[in-house]
Amino acid sequence: MRKFKKILLTIAVVLVLGGLVWLIVAVRNVRVQTTCKEVSINIRYSTSDVIITEKQISDIAEANGKLENQPIEKIDIAALKKRIEEQPYASHVDIKSSIDGILKISLVQREPLVRVFNQDGDTYYIDREGILLPVMNGTATRLITASGFIAQKYTNENRFRLADKKTDSVELASEPLFKVYKIASYIDKKPFLKALAEQIYINDKNEIEIIPKVGDQVIMFGDMDRIEEKFSYLKAFYRNEMNNGGWDKYATINLKYKNQVVCTKN
Repeated sequence: MRKFKKILLTIAVVLVLGGLVWLIVAVRNVRVQTTCKEVSINIRYSTSDVIITEKQISDIAEANGKLENQPIEKIDIAALKKRIEEQPYASHVDIKSSIDGILKISLVQREPLVRVFNQDGDTYYIDREGILLPVMNGTATRLITASGFIAQKYTNENRFRLADKKTDSVELASEPLFKVYKIASYIDKKPFLKALAEQIYINDKNEIEIIPKVGDQVIMFGDMDRIEEKFSYLKAFYRNEMNNGGWDKYATINLKYKNQVVCTKN
């Protein structure tokens, strides 16, 4: 009886494996015979302005010829993915083909966080992941800006990644562009600061200054130490001064000193 059960189990295993092999061969045969009937492109923009379009991605995808009516099996999906990823604003690119002949391309558009104007007058964006991005024609993303003593340039060959663990080091922490990225990231998460800050400026001492949207004063932030504490003092200062007749009387608001806000009047 035990031997009979063993034989039945062996037969069942053979049948299951045989079925799986048949299914794989059948799917492959269908894939070989299937032609690309449609290219479907889906771009997720989140809260960012539209910078890249489905038409642009379609043009990149079909740079080497039309994909429609081509056998799915002959489309080099890995090479296609690489071509699309070379577009600076394209991230998280995923390409799949369905059994009914639809080639599905999905990606996420990178979100610019801050627009940088370096000391040579060149301009580029830093996105939320710390990637440097070019300013493309027709884009008018409304962002906080950064300028001052910033030497870093943008090149297509050097798509610098500020947030990379390999570069997030003590040495990089002193770099002006890294300071811009870190302070802009913090401001972006705080509604009060996002409504307040117009510009980040790196002065000749490699210290941060913030130019508000309202008023003529300069906020002297200093270095990257005690970020949360400094901004909490700033918020309390504005709230207090609004109750005492406004803050327009001040030329500078200095947050560099611990446990105090030091101001100079106009």
